[in-house]
Amino acid sequence: MVFDAMNSNTFQDQPLQKYSYKFGSLSHISKDTRDQAVAHNKDVIKIGTELGSESLTVWLADGSNFPGQTNFKNALQRTQDSLIEIYEAMPANWKMFIEYKPYEPNFYHTVIQDWGTSYLLANGCGGNAFTLVDLGHHLPNTNIENIVSTLMYKGKLGGFHFNDSKYGDDDLTVGSIKPYQLFLIFNELVYGMNNNTNHNPNPTWMIDASHNVKDPLEDLMQSLEAIMIAYAQALLVDHKKLVEAQQSNDVVMCQEILQDAFRTDVRSLIKESRRLSGGALDPLGTYRELNIRKQLITQRGRSGRATGL
Repeated sequence: MVFDAMNSNTFQDQPLQKYSYKFGSLSHISKDTRDQAVAHNKDVIKIGTELGSESLTVWLADGSNFPGQTNFKNALQRTQDSLIEIYEAMPANWKMFIEYKPYEPNFYHTVIQDWGTSYLLANGCGGNAFTLVDLGHHLPNTNIENIVSTLMYKGKLGGFHFNDSKYGDDDLTVGSIKPYQLFLIFNELVYGMNNNTNHNPNPTWMIDASHNVKDPLEDLMQSLEAIMIAYAQALLVDHKKLVEAQQSNDVVMCQEILQDAFRTDVRSLIKESRRLSGGALDPLGTYRELNIRKQLITQRGRSGRATGL
């Protein structure tokens, strides 16, 4: 098994750690606490190397709940310094993905609150540091596809945590709430990959979605289906005609070109690709018919609740 991206965790106190992350980790005012968080990230890199991973995802809960609680500039500078130290400890072939989030668990200010701050920090680290886009880590109605386009234009789009949301960081099944937004994101991805003037590396695709009301493996299958559908629909966009319509300010035709691709039912094409690769035509149905959930629970020798199944 190869782990594509290792997630370091400095937003939860661990039993054996000496210093608490209650008031931050990589941005903490105490150097001892920052050193502890940096050392933890270095340990994660070592473990990831043994597992065959080649990337590290850093998400911080660092921030503040009240005005005046934190000096914004100093907190950001401490975070940059800490990230540089972690970055320099990575193997040469590794990538660092810096994730952002506007709020939660802190509600007045978050140190890495948006894509621009993540981009700034990534530039400060070096060429193998990138911004990671979690679809749920945005304020309501944020134009995520515009962010994707901008980051690809600058060669700094590292990857995604795919999920969906109604109100915030809901971690809902991909495509369950905003399938058109997912399609528009993939439209920018396809265009960006075909017009990659700044040599943005192939983005890493990760799924960060699951709820305890669902079997998590079924949730993953639904998410993968939504991703494949959105990607296939985006590949249908006639970008030559779209550019022509854009250049002539034909707003109606621009909308028609995109929505024509989005409204195309591509599920039969996805089933055919599964058939050609020897996969199940109906993964979810097959999973249930073969009672794979029960088989996995039996193999692990634990209850479904204990295993997360």
